[in-house]
Amino acid sequence: MFGSKQQKTSESTTFISSKSEDSQIKTLISEGCRFDGNLFSPTNTKIEGLVNGNLNGERGLIIGKNGSVNGDVSGIEVVVYGTIKGNIRAHSIEIKSTGIVQGDIETDSLIIEQGGKLNGGVKMKETHTDVVQQPNTEAFNLPEESSS
Repeated sequence: MFGSKQQKTSESTTFISSKSEDSQIKTLISEGCRFDGNLFSPTNTKIEGLVNGNLNGERGLIIGKNGSVNGDVSGIEVVVYGTIKGNIRAHSIEIKSTGIVQGDIETDSLIIEQGGKLNGGVKMKETHTDVVQQPNTEAFNLPEESSS
């Protein structure tokens, strides 16, 4: 009876890319719930209800298909299946095909699936790779001296 249920695969309950062994969802605002105020979570968090306020997570944040956040969002990894009306700041952001973001994004990595919507600006953080600049060779091209 209980073992015959099929698991949903559309919205992950774990963060695959997380290096931590503790990658399970620990905080959940379920569908039908409303949270008014700023929310801080030290663990992986999933929002299926409504959050009216800023959401700050020390780990991953999933905004589920029925989830909505009216405020700024910050975390390590943010995955959006639902709606965010506010700015997002995270190392990694994924906007899934059902996701809608109305606000600016600042991130190292951004993935937007086909159908996902972003209405705002994007600022990609600069990477700290060494760039070797090629010299301007035209400045060194001198006319050939005549041998006469």
